[in-house]
Amino acid sequence: MDKSQGLTVIELLITLFILSLLTAIALPDFEEMLQQKRIDLTAKELRQAIEVARTAAITKNSIVTICRSKQGNSCSGQWQDGVLVFVDYNADRKLDVEDIPVRHFTFSQFKGDITWRAFQNRQYLQITALGFTNYQNGNFTLCPANGDLTQARQLIITRTARVRHAQDSNGDGIREDSRGRPVRCG
Repeated sequence: MDKSQGLTVIELLITLFILSLLTAIALPDFEEMLQQKRIDLTAKELRQAIEVARTAAITKNSIVTICRSKQGNSCSGQWQDGVLVFVDYNADRKLDVEDIPVRHFTFSQFKGDITWRAFQNRQYLQITALGFTNYQNGNFTLCPANGDLTQARQLIITRTARVRHAQDSNGDGIREDSRGRPVRCG
């Protein structure tokens, strides 16, 4: 007797049904993980922009400005569009002819909002030739488009232009800001 090793149509349909059911169950978790990786990558790039600016300020012995920039040739747009780092010789927070662009960072994978809160609420960050902020310690908060606070991230910038990530110290799944309060979005 010779039995074939193939599947019947009913067995194939049952297999496809089970496979599609497992995919439907796993897909939301995969989307959430992908969103989390995008937020983490954006936070890492933003931190890198601040570190690049600090290094450039010390190396060029001049003020370096970090501003929100969509195109990379001027300070405009929203923080989530990207940031421009440039040596700002006259410290006017504008990319002038005599200024030197250092690097433009884009956050095209990020879906959500980035806000900058600092002393005097200026929408730029300047780093002096000594590697300190120009009296602008503050934080960048990255909020996902879905508003899930467990996915929100915050970079805390000290007066010395050092960056640290907000941590979840009480284990509730939401990170705390520099004052120990839960990070907020919106």
